[in-house]
This record gives sequence, structure tokens and C-alpha cells, in this order.
Amino acid sequence: MVQTGSNELDNLGDQAMLEVLLARVRAGHAGARFSIFARDAAKVRSLGIGVEQIPVEQKPEWAVLRAVYLAARRALPTVDRFVRTHKPRWFNSLFRMKARALVNPVALNRADILLVSGGGFITDVFPGQAWPVLERMHAAIRQNIPFALLGQGIGPIRDPALLRKARAVLPHAKLIAVRETLHSLPLLLELGVSPRRIVVTGDDAIEPAYRARSEALGKMLGVNFRVAEYAGITQSDVDRLRSPIRKLAAKLGTELISLPVCIANSAESASDATVASHLVYSRATGSDDLIPATPAALIERISECRLVVTGSYHAAVFALAQGIPAVCVFNTQYYENKFRGLAEQFGDGCELIDKSGAGFEAALSLAITYSWKRAPDVRPSLLRAAARQIADGHEAYARLSSIVDGLQRPTDKSRRGLVA
Repeated sequence: MVQTGSNELDNLGDQAMLEVLLARVRAGHAGARFSIFARDAAKVRSLGIGVEQIPVEQKPEWAVLRAVYLAARRALPTVDRFVRTHKPRWFNSLFRMKARALVNPVALNRADILLVSGGGFITDVFPGQAWPVLERMHAAIRQNIPFALLGQGIGPIRDPALLRKARAVLPHAKLIAVRETLHSLPLLLELGVSPRRIVVTGDDAIEPAYRARSEALGKMLGVNFRVAEYAGITQSDVDRLRSPIRKLAAKLGTELISLPVCIANSAESASDATVASHLVYSRATGSDDLIPATPAALIERISECRLVVTGSYHAAVFALAQGIPAVCVFNTQYYENKFRGLAEQFGDGCELIDKSGAGFEAALSLAITYSWKRAPDVRPSLLRAAARQIADGHEAYARLSSIVDGLQRPTDKSRRGLVA
């Protein structure tokens, strides 16, 4: 059973990590079958033979309630923000109630192991994702089903209830593979996870990007910004950058190209493609034929770049893994943690810019110019860092394979006795 970072499978970074998980598990267990929590059955079927969908809302009434909530949230966003801000305990209690209802113990009882695919969703930034995955892992503990987490970015977590839940659940994981050492590792240790069960692997999505790297740097300036409350970036912020970034591209003698990672509008964020169309007018207009529909298509587009400027984590991952430097813009603690962890893994070639800092636009322009000139020099070290993290990832999955090989599946009768 697999829990992904995106139930809609509309985030190309999360989808890339899921594809890597499936490929690596299949490499060690050729006959493995997978059940994936997702809302789009067609996208699940596209992942290959032996993969089936588990509907996220297994009961129709939950699907209806979700549709009503999303419609109300889009129509009255200020009301939703007011409730989140001024009634957090009430709001979080609803998340927790829904999370418990979505566990699906019957489907879980058929699994040999629960795998949590890569992502940065065990954080109070995304309670709607954090609570369900923690409740499913808690149910796995009760039903004597082992679980492991791969390619994870953990935290930040400040909500006391979510911290208590994470502290009760995560130490029981057979294995937790994290993307970086700066934030996820110390938080897991603080939560009581044994260091023997933690490995640092970098992001799982590094491997497909590294394998698709070109022999030489491209010539384009790639851009991506995530317009979302959790990113701290608004559409007006992007609009203000339009003129200076276009002028800078002209000065560097290059063109802009959009690099959308989140390819659909949602209640949480605008589509990256729509946002980028405000910056890039020559190559991206927001039309469907110009939006990469798969991780491979986005990786191929990034290979055309000499430099990537991004406010979205996986645009940077896909670039750095191909030896392409990245200038990363953050304006929240969540994204600062992600980008600082990424920079620590890759080293020179990953520049960080704080949007809230004084002289932001001047600092961004300077970082782009500096990174553009140094791109050939940092390429070898970036590729070495990518290769090292890929090797670490394969070692982690070898440990996972050993865990699976050692499983003693309880009888159906004993399993039924464990279902609440």
C-alpha cells in the first residue's frame, strides 16, 4: 500500500518520487503489486501493471463533503482563512476526524507493508495531508502492519497535537529515508525515532533527472514561482518581477522558459503554468500543449536551461540533478527549510534568496547574473552530489527490500482480530 504526497497526482515532483519508488521496489521484488491512495484512477493505471487505485474518500458522503468544502473555500476564501486563524482548534479537530474516517482499515488489512512515498507533507503547513498519513500509520501499528517512509522532508511542526501524533507514530517506522540533514533529521530524533532507523538519501526524484542530463548546459533561463499562501508568494509579487526578469534575460542574451511543477489549479495554489505565463510570453502561454504532463517532459524542458530561478522545490531538484545551478526564492519557513536542506545536499550551485530581505529584487538580479556566469564551473560538483545521493537512495531501498523479505505476514484470522 502506498501513500503519496499528492492524491490528485498533479504535482510532477511528487509523481516523480512515486515513479522512483515503484521502480526501485519492483527491482527487488519483480512480482510486487501496489495499491495507491489516489483520486484519479486513469493516472494510477498509467503507472503500470500491478498498480491499483484505492479511492481516497472510500465512502460517497466524504467525497460530497469534500466537494462542498472546496467550492465554499473558493467562493469565500476570507471566511476559510478567518476560521483557520481564529478557530484553529476547531478547524484541526475537523481535519483529525476526517483523517480517522479515511484510514480504510479493510484495504490496509490486505497490505504486507505501508509505504509513504516522497514528499514534504508531514508538517502543520499541510494538516489536510499530515493527519491522514499519520492516522494510516497509526492504524498500521494497531493492525501489526509494518510501514516505512521514503524521500521525506519532515516539518516544520509546531502544532502541539500534530507533534504528539508524530511522536506516537513515527518511532514505529521500520525505516525513514529523509531528503536532508539540517531539519528533518534533528526533528525525527527529537520525536524519538531511533537513529538506526533513519537514513539520509536526498530526494528520490534526483535519479530520473540525473539520468536524463544533457552532455552540455542549455541556453535558456528557466523560471518557476509557486503562488500559494504556504509559499508566501502572491500573483502581484510575480507581476512585479516580470519587467526586471525579462530585462535581465535580454541582458544575458537568453530567453525565458516556464517550468511548471504543480500543473493544475487547486484550493491551495495556482497552477505553476498559469503563474509562469505572466513572466514568459515567448514559450509559455498557458495553453495545454505547452504544459509538461509528466515528470519526464518537465525534466527534458529543464535540460534546455543554463540556470533555473524558482520558488518551487522540485524545479530546483530537477535542475541541480542535471548539473544546472538554481536560484531559489523563499518567503516562508517551510520553503526556507526545504531550500536550505537542498543547498546543504548539493553545495555550491544552489543560491538562496529571502524575498522578505532588504533589497530583494537587487539581490535576485545579482544572484541570477552570478550563477549564470558560474554555471559551467559548478556543473561537475553538482553532478557528483547527485550521483552520491542516488547511491544513498539505492542503499536505503536495499534496506527496505531486506525488511520486506523478512516479513512474516500474519494469518488472515489474526489480522481480522486486529482490525478496530
